[in-house]
Amino acid sequence: MISQSIPLVCVCIPNYNNEKTINKTLDSLINQTYKNIRIKIFDNASTDNSIEILKKYEKEYENIQIFQNKINIGGEANFTKCIQNLEGEFGAIFHADDLYTPTMVEEQVQFLIKYSECSAVSTYGFIIDENSNIISKRPIPNEFLEEKHYVIGNQLNLLKKIFENGNFITCPSVLARTDIYKNKIIEWKGEQFKTSADLDVWLRLAEFGKFGYISNPLIYYRESTASYSFNDRRARLDENNMFLVLEYYLNRYKDRLDNKDLNNLKFLYFKDNINRTINQIIKNNRNQKLDINCFDFKIISLAFKNKDNFKIYLIGLIVKFLRNFGIKESIRNKLYEIRFGKKI
Repeated sequence: MISQSIPLVCVCIPNYNNEKTINKTLDSLINQTYKNIRIKIFDNASTDNSIEILKKYEKEYENIQIFQNKINIGGEANFTKCIQNLEGEFGAIFHADDLYTPTMVEEQVQFLIKYSECSAVSTYGFIIDENSNIISKRPIPNEFLEEKHYVIGNQLNLLKKIFENGNFITCPSVLARTDIYKNKIIEWKGEQFKTSADLDVWLRLAEFGKFGYISNPLIYYRESTASYSFNDRRARLDENNMFLVLEYYLNRYKDRLDNKDLNNLKFLYFKDNINRTINQIIKNNRNQKLDINCFDFKIISLAFKNKDNFKIYLIGLIVKFLRNFGIKESIRNKLYEIRFGKKI
């Protein structure tokens, strides 16, 4: 029997065609040291063997429930469905292809009990490939690593951190207070913010409480080079959807953001234009000349802020030079291999 003496944590998982990973994900949740967990999986009309695998888990474990959409309602709508079906004191929307360390939920619950002013908490984590090999760690602000726990005071402060560092919050690592999720957040705004609707959710959570961060790596976040969505995101020529969110909140706080914040945002655009230009070079598609303003004083100043920024700046100089010249197909293929981890 599941213990009722500790707060109930409800984990909702949207699933679509994850037959290769869903069993490992569920095993990592079943083996959590925190035992009062209810797991709900919302299958979005998968066409592979996902549902057969899920039904076996539902039959074996009393705390697992499976729900299957009759038709594919789209990824963002399925995330909203997950929000609507959360219960208990704490809730999370985890992914069907990531792995969760045994103490993850326990450490997050302890955090939210200790820091009652926080509406949600995220964690540091590793990036893994399709074979579950560790590729790297997720990038986060350096100051987060100096303490076990880090608390961001409000929505504006979280926005400033994102301007400075990009989106450092790993989507399936967030545990939040269920009442805020269901009654305040309510939905995943995919139509407005597209693939960056999760970033909007984190900023909205920070409107109803402080936002916490655990610097211990507790999640293995999967980025598979075999994944269409991963490659599509890496190879994109369009502007990052993150800026849909950042511009929205920029307008909300334009009178409370200073020049430092705006310059940090400018550097994020600079970085994104470099990535997009690299993809233009690889695809031999340079119809749109993006602004890589390497000689802007504000960009140069931020380039010397830390080694990561300086590395980005140097890449920008190289890319700015290369885009003006035709590059042999063999070199473009090599760039593709480096960028995507596989041959074209």
